[in-house]
Amino acid sequence: MGFFGGQTRQDPVSTPSYEDETFEDAFDSLPTLPKPQDNTVIAKGITFTGVIEGDGIVQIEGRLEGEVRLKGSVTVTTTGEVQGPITADSVRVAGEVTGSITAREHLCLERTGSIHGDVSTCSLVVENGRLDGSSKMLIPQERPQEPQPAEVTVSSLDFDIPLDEG
Repeated sequence: MGFFGGQTRQDPVSTPSYEDETFEDAFDSLPTLPKPQDNTVIAKGITFTGVIEGDGIVQIEGRLEGEVRLKGSVTVTTTGEVQGPITADSVRVAGEVTGSITAREHLCLERTGSIHGDVSTCSLVVENGRLDGSSKMLIPQERPQEPQPAEVTVSSLDFDIPLDEG
């Protein structure tokens, strides 16, 4: 019984079934999740203690107390500080690094950067930054040798040309 003595009227409630095509289309139209990025940022004001190891790109804007072993690149921004060794394919230093750096391909020391330790790399660019340590130039990874042609000697040559004995 409803208000004021009248009958209450209930409308049937319909819910979509799983077999309903419009319900399935709703799931198909949902946005996909973003693809995982290979980038890692240690933000300004953050201190990370430990080892960073793997593939990808690491940007250090805060403080890292530990080691970096990376297949990829490392950037130490002007606000970044690293206390420990860095090994990566490419390293760019605009902040401060206290520890050795091994850059398998390229190392760039920007004018605002300073490195207190030894560096080893194939390519070194110093833009008026400060390097307190030694530098060692690495030989780029040697390419596999191409097959050499077989050695030819005079005795292995066979000529069918008649010589004029005149």
